[in-house]
Amino acid sequence: MKVLTKIIFSMLLTLPWANSSYAAWYQASASSRVINGNIAQARQAAIEEAVKQTLLFSGASITSSQQVTNGLLTQDMFMVRASGVVNEIELLDESINKGELSVTVRADIFADTRQCYASDYKKAITVLPLQIRHNEHAKIGGLYQLGMVLGEQIYQQMSSHSRNVEVRDFYQNPILNTQENKKDQVSSNQSAAILQQIARQTDSQLVISGELVDLSIGSTSNQLTQWFSNQTAERFFEMRLYLHDAFTGERIQQFDYFDQTMWEFDLKQRVDLTSRRFWYSAYGQIIKQSIAKAVSEIDGSLACVAAKARIVDVDAHQVRFNIGRNNNVQSGDIFTILHQASFVDKNGISRPHFIVSRHQIEVTQVYGQSAIAVSQNKELLANIQAGDIVRPFSVMD
Repeated sequence: MKVLTKIIFSMLLTLPWANSSYAAWYQASASSRVINGNIAQARQAAIEEAVKQTLLFSGASITSSQQVTNGLLTQDMFMVRASGVVNEIELLDESINKGELSVTVRADIFADTRQCYASDYKKAITVLPLQIRHNEHAKIGGLYQLGMVLGEQIYQQMSSHSRNVEVRDFYQNPILNTQENKKDQVSSNQSAAILQQIARQTDSQLVISGELVDLSIGSTSNQLTQWFSNQTAERFFEMRLYLHDAFTGERIQQFDYFDQTMWEFDLKQRVDLTSRRFWYSAYGQIIKQSIAKAVSEIDGSLACVAAKARIVDVDAHQVRFNIGRNNNVQSGDIFTILHQASFVDKNGISRPHFIVSRHQIEVTQVYGQSAIAVSQNKELLANIQAGDIVRPFSVMD
């Protein structure tokens, strides 16, 4: 989706609320290309983008702009309910100029300023290329490199727009089998080992992998539309992303995205995935929409996930671990040390296990992607070794 966002951002009204919250009006404008005369689709895309911008700038959390804007549009009022975050949205203006539909919206946002402690630190994450589940689907258009291209787009967008993660690497070696419907335990253990290897090589806590489940071609029964538009068929797009804890090898969450639209290219034509023609086409637009939603949802899902880091060096009184200034670590921050272990359950399955150390460490030096910390009570860091894990200190420790 080509969305040209011009933020005319202004706080129009601030209201007192609860001790830790406030309500305010925010205004933003956005635009979207009208594709194949579909004004309704362009309007929805532009409103979603404008609403997302108001939410992001207000400080409110957002997991899906579709959830936020799934409401009723009547005349000049766009009414939504979103878990108490958005009270009301007004559509102030709409215009079309040279194939671009522009909207201006005003949103009454109830933003809770309370944040979980985990959100103070950005989690280090690595993105892998997406795999294509059925290579025969990619034959039409020659989309064999689409998984690599989309992995890089996720990497770039997360690097630019994420508030809760620091993107460490786009790991281009497609060594992880993402078809996780396989239940074979050997395969599962191998995947966990690969994830842990990636974590060590990229200094990451989390890994995003994924697959393109469906790129198949359907058919259209609307012969009149086909005759006027030169479209030959519809094409499906189904993307599945996996979020992994790279320290344990466990899959944390799965994200699914599905859409379909007309395939505007000759079925025998090879498509250039780097061309504007492809990304401005209806199919390119739904892919970009899915990527934008995925980045927003993954980032939102990690807001309250505790940051963890790996100890990479240790001596008698101090350790170095692999998150730093880029992750919002500051001198004086306190961390707890965890020993990473595992046990085998009665079914013979290896389970990750963490043992909380009695040691708390205080950060004394901070670098871009690492920090040095010393024992708070100046005692020897007995039994602490490279490969142990640190996490922000909690009153639960």
